[in-house]
Amino acid sequence: MGCKPLLALLLSLAALAQTGRPPYDPNDPEGLVLWPNGQGRFAWKRAGHWKIERFPAAPDRQPAAATLDALSALLRATPEGSQPVGWWMLESRRLEAQDPALGRAPWRFSSGFYPFYIEDILRNGKFVQATGGETESVYFEFNLLPGRIGRPVIATESGGVEFYLRPRATATFAGFPLIEGQDLLIARSGRDPWSPVSYGRALKAALPQYEKDAATAAQRLAGLKKENEETQSAAFEQKMRDQFERNYGALRTSNPNRYQTRLATLEKEIVYYRQLGELRANPQRDKDGNWYWNPVDALEDARRRLASLSPQDAARPACFTPAQGRDGRYAMPGAIQISGAPNCEDLAADNLGYFDPALGRASAQLLLVRSIGRCATVAGGRLVGNQYPPRSSPPQGCLRHVPIWEAMDWQRVGALVVH
Repeated sequence: MGCKPLLALLLSLAALAQTGRPPYDPNDPEGLVLWPNGQGRFAWKRAGHWKIERFPAAPDRQPAAATLDALSALLRATPEGSQPVGWWMLESRRLEAQDPALGRAPWRFSSGFYPFYIEDILRNGKFVQATGGETESVYFEFNLLPGRIGRPVIATESGGVEFYLRPRATATFAGFPLIEGQDLLIARSGRDPWSPVSYGRALKAALPQYEKDAATAAQRLAGLKKENEETQSAAFEQKMRDQFERNYGALRTSNPNRYQTRLATLEKEIVYYRQLGELRANPQRDKDGNWYWNPVDALEDARRRLASLSPQDAARPACFTPAQGRDGRYAMPGAIQISGAPNCEDLAADNLGYFDPALGRASAQLLLVRSIGRCATVAGGRLVGNQYPPRSSPPQGCLRHVPIWEAMDWQRVGALVVH
């Protein structure tokens, strides 16, 4: 890299930090800023455009396509979206079938929005506008059950159904809940994309994990017992004495006093290791033995509760309480309980009955905006965009998403979902 291009870049960044724009020629209609290596340039003032990649047309898909057209129009109706300058938008659409477990659920369809800054690449001596690159995309997903949204899975049924801590609404934006600070959720009135998990079902699903922790503890104990047998053996003592003689045997004649001192230390070490081996091979119900008794007791408790479970309690909603002392609790680090217990978070699963098949496969029954949280936080109901250091390139990605979201008519977005 030459000195002059590097100096120009440094001056550009300094000016950008002060004014928000790099120092391009005010008379340049495109606001061109050359890359330091001269192999490309940014066009800060060039008019942008929207490019839409549509899925193949078919009569039965038309309602889904019309929904995405209406969504796109709402984004493009905002001041930021209607006149892109220095950037352009790639809108990538897709449509796919749902998981067979959902039966005749509507199709999943979505629009992913990719705001790119305008840049030209030098090819064969001519600048050609780039058609892609890297940017922050955000997807508007229709008919996608939100799932756990980063919450931990607590248990899994043999068929693969996951039970997880119920995702939480951490804020509200435009009247809609923001889930776990990430995804904006627009659901049908009176319908919940998550279903509670019954206590009996959750406890039964969690039993293999309780058993796994207990088996891990038993395996560890078996190893310690084997070590203890070796430590108590005559062979162990002889091995230590042989090693002692190799290291200090010469002292027997050269320095008898020192030899006797070392020998006394050896005798104490043999006793110590044997006492330690005995202690570790027989864990007590104290802090040193929790690694064994915690999982063993948890398994016995889970089995007892499952065996004595009444039909009424089995049908009640379940929750999860983290274990206070987690020693030995790895696969199941807590207790499955009946919802309402202290410090207990409700368990949830995907609501496979959320969708109404009578509405048609191309109906929009749920909208998930994934993920607003990568670009902004919500404070007091308002968006607070993430901060980025000054750059010589025009704003793209999140810096274009957030102004669009701030000005968009979210009530009309919500109306795209069947209520």
